[in-house]
Amino acid sequence: MKRNYYDLGDGEFAAAVAASAFAICSLEENAGSQYQTKTRGPVIRPAEAAPMRRPSASNHKASTEIMTITPATNDKMQNGISRGSRKAENEADAWEKAQIAKIRKRHDELLSALLAWENEKKLMAKQQMERRKNQLELAMKRNLQHYKNKLARIDQIAKGAKIQAEEKKRYEESIVKEKSNNFRLTGTGPVTCFCF
Repeated sequence: MKRNYYDLGDGEFAAAVAASAFAICSLEENAGSQYQTKTRGPVIRPAEAAPMRRPSASNHKASTEIMTITPATNDKMQNGISRGSRKAENEADAWEKAQIAKIRKRHDELLSALLAWENEKKLMAKQQMERRKNQLELAMKRNLQHYKNKLARIDQIAKGAKIQAEEKKRYEESIVKEKSNNFRLTGTGPVTCFCF
């Protein structure tokens, strides 16, 4: 039978599956948090005025100027963000669909691997049960045959013993009849010796 990674012990396989599921979950969480940090726009508080550094258009050097965000500039930035956010939303939707498709594919592969493992283990258990059942049936047949042989041997021994007992009985009866005939002819009884 072909051996592969499904032949691990039940506990080892369960631990391996749990570890791989945990790794996949952590990767997805990390990928999701990285995506959120990249696509999240600047945090804008409309009620407050917050200083913001922005490169000046006149000077192309690394100099920056501080600009205060007011509700009017906030609306302008929101409009710019909303136009850009549509594109970002479309990209986010496409990314989300791709990621969900990958997750579902991994999940389906994992389920098919689990199903294959389950079927293989069930088949092995059934085969083992059938082997044991066959072994028990064979042992029962052997025991029955042994029992029959023992009974036949006992019957044979008992028959022989009965025949011997009959022959001994006939022999002893013949001796007694012979002595009684002798007693009738001679008139004297059998002599018994009481010697100590």
